[in-house]
Amino acid sequence: MDRSDKIKRAADSADEAVQEAADSTWFERTARAGFLANGLVHTVLGVTAVAVGFGRSGEADQTGAIQQIAAKPFGMVLIVLCLIGCALMTLWCLVNAFFGSSSLRGAKSRDLQEHEGRRRWIDFFKMFGSAIVYCAIALTFSQFVVGSGSDSGKASSQASVTLAKAPGGLYLLMAIGVVIVIVGISFCINGVVCNWKDDLRMPGQRPARALLLATGVIGYLGKGVTLLAMGILVFVSAATGDPEEFTGIDGALKAMRDQPFGPYLMLAVGIGLVLYGSFLGLRSRYDRME
Repeated sequence: MDRSDKIKRAADSADEAVQEAADSTWFERTARAGFLANGLVHTVLGVTAVAVGFGRSGEADQTGAIQQIAAKPFGMVLIVLCLIGCALMTLWCLVNAFFGSSSLRGAKSRDLQEHEGRRRWIDFFKMFGSAIVYCAIALTFSQFVVGSGSDSGKASSQASVTLAKAPGGLYLLMAIGVVIVIVGISFCINGVVCNWKDDLRMPGQRPARALLLATGVIGYLGKGVTLLAMGILVFVSAATGDPEEFTGIDGALKAMRDQPFGPYLMLAVGIGLVLYGSFLGLRSRYDRME
């Protein structure tokens, strides 16, 4: 056996080991905690959004939500558990994107002109995008674990200003805003047409099925509207040459509050985020994770 055959055999063995670990019951069950952690953040964020909409002070973003969790009894223990859950979910998504059911490896077709090829690429990018989302949430949790939690609004503003100073930075910010708007629209469409049902094992009991459908539809709409507001704020702040105006989700929701009927719009969005958090909690039970 020559050297290339040994390397190939070692690579195949490593590939099989990774896939076996990803398919193991313990890995799947612990990774499901990531859904619960993300759901908890969205639930607290939704409650905060409603309170801020009606005049209370606070940050209506992920950092503000985690700060509230940390302030509760045993809050830091819960944050550590959420960090572990999000980290495992990140790892699970990455393994499936590159080695598992969403991998392009061994696919029948990767040709974007063919249905099978398009489906494979969509599955890959969905899984890889989910890994990025859960990694970002895990990093936010980790800041509180090590005691360096910061104002995410100021961080977003500083990042926007730094990017705007680069050649073509304002145009790049505008493009980022457009991408966020598109993602928000896709969330809203998903909420209406319920494409997310394909990823779930729908419960047989009617009350549970109805609860899953209601939280999914309204939750996706609430999440989508939040992303739409954030994307519009990114685009407008870049288009007007004031990138420091972008302060993340907190700035987007507070800009929404300042519009006519803003508090009631914030109430609707806040309820949507709470229900999206509830949906993620249910998803931890019913997601196929295949």
